[in-house]
Amino acid sequence: MKKILLINPPVYDFAAFDLWAKPLGLFYLASILKQQGIEVDFLDYMDREFTEEWRVKSEKWRYGNGCKSDSYGCGHYIKQEVEKPEVLKDIPRKFSRYGLPKDLAASYLKGLCPPDLIIVTSVMTYWYPGVFEAIQTVKEIFPTVPIVLGGVYATLCYEHAQKSGADHVLKGGIDSLNAIFKAKNAGIAIPCNFSEFPIPYYPPNQNRGYAVLRISIGCPFRCSYCAQDILCANKYEVKPWQKVFDEIKTFVNSGIKNIVFYDDALLYDADKNIKPLLRQIIKEKLDINIHSPNGLHARYLDLELAALMKEAGFIMPRFSLETSDSSMQKETGAKVSNEIYISAMQMLQKAGYKKGEYLTYLLIGMPGQKLEEVENSIKFTHELGSKVSLSEYSIIPGTKDFERHNKESRVKSEEIINDKMRINTRDFLNEPLLHNKSIYPLFDLKDWKEIYRIKQVKDKR
Repeated sequence: MKKILLINPPVYDFAAFDLWAKPLGLFYLASILKQQGIEVDFLDYMDREFTEEWRVKSEKWRYGNGCKSDSYGCGHYIKQEVEKPEVLKDIPRKFSRYGLPKDLAASYLKGLCPPDLIIVTSVMTYWYPGVFEAIQTVKEIFPTVPIVLGGVYATLCYEHAQKSGADHVLKGGIDSLNAIFKAKNAGIAIPCNFSEFPIPYYPPNQNRGYAVLRISIGCPFRCSYCAQDILCANKYEVKPWQKVFDEIKTFVNSGIKNIVFYDDALLYDADKNIKPLLRQIIKEKLDINIHSPNGLHARYLDLELAALMKEAGFIMPRFSLETSDSSMQKETGAKVSNEIYISAMQMLQKAGYKKGEYLTYLLIGMPGQKLEEVENSIKFTHELGSKVSLSEYSIIPGTKDFERHNKESRVKSEEIINDKMRINTRDFLNEPLLHNKSIYPLFDLKDWKEIYRIKQVKDKR
């Protein structure tokens, strides 16, 4: 095997925004393959800049100023409104396709030499229409080349993913590819230990506004609504901080200023990991902005760490609270309490962060959650100087919450999902389009007006 094509598909959704979103798994895979002498081609439908050559070929409305990056590398995707799938027809929102237009993607692929293998990744379960589209496109252009589908959707909705048209569907991380490589006598081996992963490879045509990486893979926690333990096979592994620093310095030397950590528990075991890394960043005076889109654990913040974060360049550190309701905190994993959160916000201020310079994630739409409780949580965090980002709750296959709802569905044959759409509960749990958090699956449509009001509250700090 000499050449492999890697693909990150387009997205079909009600909304999408590039908040430091990169196919990091594919970047690690590309780096590993290149280390072993494999030629890698890359098509990232979601790269907002792609290459100048293909931007010139596109229509103005597809790429106009709306797709330019802000100072932190984020921005809007190319989008085109499309017809809503039948199961979502009653949702009063516009539905769009995001990413490189089909014709340009096909033109780009036709210009490549046929690969020996095509690997397609997947992210949100309800983004599978883009996965199906990408697979159909490459099958038409390279009909004899085997296609492998992996990633989040393939892992969590394995049976559904069998409909994708891929020749092989894999569960788990990128090391699950070892079975495919062995069967094909490819002479390729993916390291089983994350500490052995090289620096992620960024294709030359990638938007370079920011770089994403990890100190660790997996998560030591088991929250009821999260599937990270399934995706990482219950593993939690940490890469030596010295290697991570070398990766950051390599990115900085290539002109990248925004460094984004994808870790699910970045502050965990801070004395061994993040603290020495930040000290080295400060010591070598790296001029960078550090971002944490996945949310930080307030439990592991101390005053020293808060000061290191401020000095090293953490911009708008993002913390996860989910809710200020103590009973719901316990039900979902008890990873934080109001007392711990209050202490953490006070330490941020002592370290030099002003009110409004840090952010808190709250969940809206959890099972049994009342909108009044969401509003109270917003007011609670605002009083401590934090901005708020509301994360819509959706039941994820394989999680404790999913299993609980699946068990209930064996008793209930039918359930009203909203005031316009009555569907079978099992359809709700097993049709990935209905996992979409943008449709507030556990709320009635009549509640949406109140949801929008609460969203305005969270912006009035």
